[in-house]
Amino acid sequence: MRRGWIAGALAVASGWAPAPASAQSDVAFPPEVYAGRRARLMDRLGAPVVVTGEYMIRHGGEKRQDPDFFYLTGVESPYAVLVMAPDGEGRVREALFLPDHREFAGAQYPYQDARLVDAAWNRLIRRLEPGDAAEAATGIGETFALAEFVDRLREMVGTASTVYFADDGGGLYAPPGMQAPRTLRRQFRDEVARLVPGAALADATPAIARMRVVKDRWEIQALRRSAAISAAGMVEAMRRIEPGMNDLEVAGIMEWTWKREGSPRASFPPIVASGPDAVSLFTIRSENYNSVNRVMREGDLVFIDYGAAEWAMYGSDVCRTFPVSGRFTPEQRRLYEIVLEAQQAAIAQVRPGVTILDVIRAAAEVFRRHGLEEKEDVEAMGGADRVWGVMPSPTHYLARDEGLTTYTATAGLGVRDIGHHVGLEATDGRDYSTPLEPGMVFTVEPKLYAPELDIAIMIEDMILVTEEGHENLSATAPRSVREIEELMSGGR
Repeated sequence: MRRGWIAGALAVASGWAPAPASAQSDVAFPPEVYAGRRARLMDRLGAPVVVTGEYMIRHGGEKRQDPDFFYLTGVESPYAVLVMAPDGEGRVREALFLPDHREFAGAQYPYQDARLVDAAWNRLIRRLEPGDAAEAATGIGETFALAEFVDRLREMVGTASTVYFADDGGGLYAPPGMQAPRTLRRQFRDEVARLVPGAALADATPAIARMRVVKDRWEIQALRRSAAISAAGMVEAMRRIEPGMNDLEVAGIMEWTWKREGSPRASFPPIVASGPDAVSLFTIRSENYNSVNRVMREGDLVFIDYGAAEWAMYGSDVCRTFPVSGRFTPEQRRLYEIVLEAQQAAIAQVRPGVTILDVIRAAAEVFRRHGLEEKEDVEAMGGADRVWGVMPSPTHYLARDEGLTTYTATAGLGVRDIGHHVGLEATDGRDYSTPLEPGMVFTVEPKLYAPELDIAIMIEDMILVTEEGHENLSATAPRSVREIEELMSGGR
């Protein structure tokens, strides 16, 4: 790897690093950033709000803090709870409930000797506990032990007619005739409702999600860095990939690059697929333990939707498709350039005041102009096994100016759109209800699947809406055929 290139690619993010132990976490922003967010949320809701953190007890590093809770506090401690409520005198009372000293901690004591709780191997790292230090670190006025939650909640809520709770939908599946299991948040919500029976419980999540859609300067800096690191991983993959390599090796090459540049983890599991494997949706392939496992061959395209380095809790999502051998075949090139044209047309629409639907239509119109509309028609193609997959689609629906239908990836319903917001989660929501405004960051990712050709192509970038128009945060990952082929031929 040419470290000079990496230095250049990450220069856009120079001059910023996570604040040291700010608001408890070493990747948190200054406490006043979170205080401002809490104040804006209370201005919107005007009633008591309860937001729970992630369970994170003995989780072995597999989980991270709940994004809504972290967005409002910058706190990583497990099973913490934030409560905010008007105090009746025009101010807002804030309280953070935290595990008591060593509660839930994975410490080990070889025998019953109280002195060993302070042994070197049992020391807690940046863990908050109730008291002055936690209040100073977070800027939250009061901190209490979790054991006090029930009594303090009733005290803070008082006679409020409405209490807001950060819900998660809570819909887990159970076979017919059985009661569906509840998520941790849903269980907590039901208990809050029981504790304040005189108040109606409302969902605070839409208000928090709407705030999270527009990023502040701290978030933009983090996203710019995560995108640059992701692009660096993509470049390294292009340089080192070759026939005979397993798809999983490519994921490892990228993760090695990210970790070397300071990203501790990926935003989501690997999506690397070559040849015919790429024609299967990753949501289906991920059901298998070895979902990324194919030896690449000469002439294959490799589909990498794994520009997914995380930085300071903020995710990324970048996709590139390129030839394993280093050169596109004529047909691969033709289809690739159609997808690239669709992406460029969509990105060109991004500026304050336009809608996501405008961006989607621009890509759909390119596909329609190139005759891909009939490729979506089952009858015209002679069967469902031959029909092409195109996104955004259906192009005829979008071209008629029909607008969007309700989209749900889980049920596979609705118009396939152009992307999603990116932030504390790689998929940070699909809020298309308002015009674009500066600070929004979302992906533009047109794609197509041509089953009979064993070709799947997607080009995805993270686009920031600016005052003047837009900025491609992941532009350092080559996109054009010429750029890709030159990099692959020169880097081997």
